Amino acid sequence: MSAAGEEPTALHLYDCADVGATLVQYGRAMGRPWRFLPARDTSLDNASTMGSLGRTASIAKWTATRWLKSFDADLLHIHFGTRLDVLAKWPRRPFIVHYHGTDIRTFYYDPLQRGRIQWGADNAEVVLYSTPDLKVHAERARSDAIYLPNPVNLGELPAWDPNGAPVVVFSSRWDDSKGGQQQLELLSAIRRALGPEVRLEGLEWGNGAQEARRRGVELIPRMSKQHYLRWLSKAHCVVGQTSGILAMSELQSVAIGVPLVARLEPGFYPDPVPVISAPTTDGLAAEVASVMQDPVGTANVLQGRQWVNEHHSPDAVVNQLATIYGELA
Repeated sequence: MSAAGEEPTALHLYDCADVGATLVQYGRAMGRPWRFLPARDTSLDNASTMGSLGRTASIAKWTATRWLKSFDADLLHIHFGTRLDVLAKWPRRPFIVHYHGTDIRTFYYDPLQRGRIQWGADNAEVVLYSTPDLKVHAERARSDAIYLPNPVNLGELPAWDPNGAPVVVFSSRWDDSKGGQQQLELLSAIRRALGPEVRLEGLEWGNGAQEARRRGVELIPRMSKQHYLRWLSKAHCVVGQTSGILAMSELQSVAIGVPLVARLEPGFYPDPVPVISAPTTDGLAAEVASVMQDPVGTANVLQGRQWVNEHHSPDAVVNQLATIYGELA
């Protein structure tokens, strides 16, 4: 633990879109006393020949690691607003709650979950939220909630390589939280605008995935982050979600340099935003068709990587978070 007046030692617990891991990686590189513990990997529970004994050992190992890291921390930084059970366990520490999307946009309005989420907001030292659309929801739970932009780790992004057959990639899962029915309608409009010669690809993920397949998308199985980023880098155009925001996948696409077409809510992001937008479904489809005429020329005009580096640089986000921590010292 830190001495009086020093920057608090912070333990980031759990993760969403590698935000916690990126913050700690860049924070430690800058000399910040931050630590990180992701959720336990439950995919291994059934892999052990010892069955339940192996699962018990995995839980015990994670719990011991959490205990040791928490004991040495001044502050717990909890990623995702429903993951609060750990706060009741010893050693107890002051904490920050960091909202990432569905937790505060959806689960907060579920009567079965609202009480727990509100308890976290009421008792946290600080409440953070990661995308501008969450402001209205986060402030209902905590009026002084703070926007902390998602950090984009530019060092892990592959170079853009649009040299294969023309392909349009839908970067988000087919889910109501990502635009749902609007996304499917946009898919149909793009298919009509481009014709059958351009391949459309999307993730085999979400309750609308099979309908997307029926409408002409080639579904790609879920993959590791490294493979996902390489998949984005092969696209000639990426279609973002229609919910009005730039989530991590859209930010990564822009930073790689792929032209991104998405519906954005006016005023959410500092201009000039290097995203091609339109107010209607047919307008967005027409923009995709236009990009596919000259993807490289479009990317050269947009200069997306520069904008992401300016507004979502991990160094800048780490400094903002360090200031927040410092005010709690």
